Amino acid sequence: MLLFMSGAGEPCGQDVSLGQDTHCLVTQDQGTAYGCVREVVLSGRLLTVRLDPAALEALGLEDAEVEAVLDVPDEDIGRLRDVLARVFAHGRESARPRLVGL
Repeated sequence: MLLFMSGAGEPCGQDVSLGQDTHCLVTQDQGTAYGCVREVVLSGRLLTVRLDPAALEALGLEDAEVEAVLDVPDEDIGRLRDVLARVFAHGRESARPRLVGL
């Protein structure tokens, strides 16, 4: 399980000073990292997420590439596209991942 999050508004000064002025990724075991997603590819029902290798330890992951086959209705794929595009547009531009198919 991967949970992608971002703030609702503009990042505050504290977020900026802590490096939390970007997207956040939380794994199933509660591993957490900010600004760690480098690329997201949505091709049909295959979601591929490429991560910064430096964040793997914090996330509790061994591989910088995670693939998931999405077994959901078509309308949910459309919603996922919209939500991921909004999440990854949040915060500082230098931490925004490359988005393919979103």
